[in-house]
Amino acid sequence: MTSLPSIRAIQSFVAAGRKASFLEAAAQLQLTPSAISHQIRLMEEDLGEKLFHRIGRNVSLTEIGERYHRDLSEALSMIEQATDEVCRRNSVDVLSVGCASSLASLWLMPRLPRFEELYPSFEIRLLSTSDPAKLSDGSVDVDICYGSVPRLGSIAAEEFPLETIVVACSPEVANGERPIRKPSDLVGHTLIKSEQTLYSWQQWAKDHGLAIDVNRGSRFRDAFMAIATAVEGRGVCLESYRLLQRDVERGNLVLPFGMTGPNLRCHTLTYVRSRLRSEKVNAFKQWLENVWLEDAASAEMRARG
Repeated sequence: MTSLPSIRAIQSFVAAGRKASFLEAAAQLQLTPSAISHQIRLMEEDLGEKLFHRIGRNVSLTEIGERYHRDLSEALSMIEQATDEVCRRNSVDVLSVGCASSLASLWLMPRLPRFEELYPSFEIRLLSTSDPAKLSDGSVDVDICYGSVPRLGSIAAEEFPLETIVVACSPEVANGERPIRKPSDLVGHTLIKSEQTLYSWQQWAKDHGLAIDVNRGSRFRDAFMAIATAVEGRGVCLESYRLLQRDVERGNLVLPFGMTGPNLRCHTLTYVRSRLRSEKVNAFKQWLENVWLEDAASAEMRARG
């Protein structure tokens, strides 16, 4: 039987491969760079394969090293998860969820109490961010990203259902001195823009054959800021109905053109494949899928009428 590397050797190899640096791996594991180098050299001797290219102080994984690193990273994650579950079996288990800022504040947070009622043994730790969290670092258990997600072997990516991009404004703006009833009525109105968007006002104007000054109005990094500005009656926004839903249902916003707009893949649930064996990750994934179905049914009913 082939002798297996020690846990210390695996940790050293995984950290060095992830950081592409023996020095940074040493800092992470609180070892010396020479100790990291020694552990990896022993692995290479036992395997009879070179795992790293070494050029001065720079290191990078070889082709075989990359495959071995991917597999060992996943195996180490499973060991850490199994150990964590044993240590926490008599206490509340924390589920760390990374989520794009606007979806977190406008969609996920209002629904989390339902998850907590169903799974009282899990405690949600929500990290609201505009950047995808690094699942491989273990900072989050699952991550809900906005936009496209790179396809990686160890990372599973499940897209949310299509989201309809609609025009929205306050009732006062829709029914004010310049009522909004058709697309051309937006000429002269203040347009509120989100910088992080998959469908811009420029694209909307082009699709409707209109010459609109899209440079007028407020500009925000995140959608939740643009939506809050629209609720205040300071212009018209163009956002996903998923983010607008609560304000529309409360009467804070209206959709002057109804549920007409492009249907786009905007958000994606990602997680390390091996962690799906974790009860908390599997429970959250299943719950999220049920919520997606409920939302899709609600949006379809609204579109009908």
